[in-house]
Amino acid sequence: MSTLIPALSLAGFVVVAVMRVTDPLLPVIAQDFHVPVGQAGMVITSFAMGYGLFLLLYGPLGDRHGKLRVIALTLTAAALCVGACAFAPDLRSLAALRFLTGMTTAAAVPLSLAYIGDNVPLEIRQPTLARYMTGVIFGQMLGAGLGGVLSDAIGWRAIFMVFAVAIAGAAAVIAGLARKESVVLVSAPISLLKSLGQYVSLTRDPKAADLLIAAFVEGLCVFGGVAYIGAMLHARHHLSFTLIGLFLIAYGAGGLVYSVSAARLLRQFGRPGMMVLGGACMAAAFIGLALLPVGWGAPPLILLLGLGFYILHSTLQTLATELLPKARGTSFAIFAFALFAGQAVGVTCLGLLVDAQGYPVALGMVGVCLGVLGLWLRNSPAITRYGRG
Repeated sequence: MSTLIPALSLAGFVVVAVMRVTDPLLPVIAQDFHVPVGQAGMVITSFAMGYGLFLLLYGPLGDRHGKLRVIALTLTAAALCVGACAFAPDLRSLAALRFLTGMTTAAAVPLSLAYIGDNVPLEIRQPTLARYMTGVIFGQMLGAGLGGVLSDAIGWRAIFMVFAVAIAGAAAVIAGLARKESVVLVSAPISLLKSLGQYVSLTRDPKAADLLIAAFVEGLCVFGGVAYIGAMLHARHHLSFTLIGLFLIAYGAGGLVYSVSAARLLRQFGRPGMMVLGGACMAAAFIGLALLPVGWGAPPLILLLGLGFYILHSTLQTLATELLPKARGTSFAIFAFALFAGQAVGVTCLGLLVDAQGYPVALGMVGVCLGVLGLWLRNSPAITRYGRG
């Protein structure tokens, strides 16, 4: 496990970097294809749709054939899709290729989390997940950050070639570990019908339903809002894409603050307090960004946003690993599906709201919703199911 955690974290880093790289690129993509920024947001929406839909397939496949094997195979295909994005002739083609990229990267993070759930006891699982999430956090930092910096230096198309090489390297590392591991497979194949039945049964469980609703709202508000922070800083405060990329690194820095303090925060606040704290931090950050008088004030708010997200999301993730202990790939797939379904809806709806009402209204609304979400989760059955500590 000591070797696997860093390797899985590396794969998570690359996947999330590929996911987030388009966040600061929306204005330049919109300019290149002569469309409004809100319409350019379809490259984020399409990724989220591909990612979310195929999660439902990869969960059962990971339970049946081995989680590391599925991760390695899908990342190999993802390298080809990411590279192809560099040659997209128009916005629709880029959106289609981003859909395929989401489809092929969807296995890595949820199956890694499910793998950790299979091998780490619940009592120490959240700190272990926090160590794994270090790679994911750096992906958040460098994905958006490099997207902005490299856009000015080499152009948005070359960025996809750089990430294609990186994701191919991650696939090779995981493939090597998968060959060395002795995988115990499910004795009887799990049919698609049975997998569907498991998904349906989870949605009918009030405890699981709360987690799924929370994941959807979180994806809608957080990822929908983050997608337009860079565009807001460029349009309202006239910052360069390089500076915006550097500012967005603060989001991941907030996650790093969480990763080194996760165990202490959990002891001090318990899971109910973590929900409230995470929601409050994100609410303050988004509302602050909506009212921001000068662009230079953005980094502390973006850092606070990243800290709040990982406080709340890590707690939800830990609970999600226990939805179906005998089929964690399947249970975590539907949790992640809800998250990315929310992202797909959020980027689209907030794009329309941004185009119609402006950035302050859109970012302020998601801040209020996230604060309410944290308060609602405090007494949710999702919390009480596994104890409140």
